[in-house]
Amino acid sequence: MPVSPPSRCSEGGCGELTTQGRCEAHQRKAWANRSKAWGAGSTRKWREFRAQRLAAEPQCRWCSAKRSLEVDHITPLSEGGSKWDPANVQTLCEACHEVKSAQDRRRRTREDGPGLTF
Repeated sequence: MPVSPPSRCSEGGCGELTTQGRCEAHQRKAWANRSKAWGAGSTRKWREFRAQRLAAEPQCRWCSAKRSLEVDHITPLSEGGSKWDPANVQTLCEACHEVKSAQDRRRRTREDGPGLTF
């Protein structure tokens, strides 16, 4: 099978020669361009688990709103929280979920973070 002549890697600033467009060091991961919603675990199992949690807790735990509800992991998965443990999830409205997520992000950027204030 004929092979094209080597050319420079298509990644900016890389001078490595390759016949694949990108050199080995700059090959993209197969999952890199997946949609966040589906790539992050929005499977049938998660949708069923989410529906069960919303039925068990039909209002925001923080402000008691009953609209725009989301299921939130109390201990984020990135910090070792369990995805499937009912004790690690809570129902929050969209606004409260954004506040909680912002607090989580701030806490992760500081070594001695203040923790959640709600």
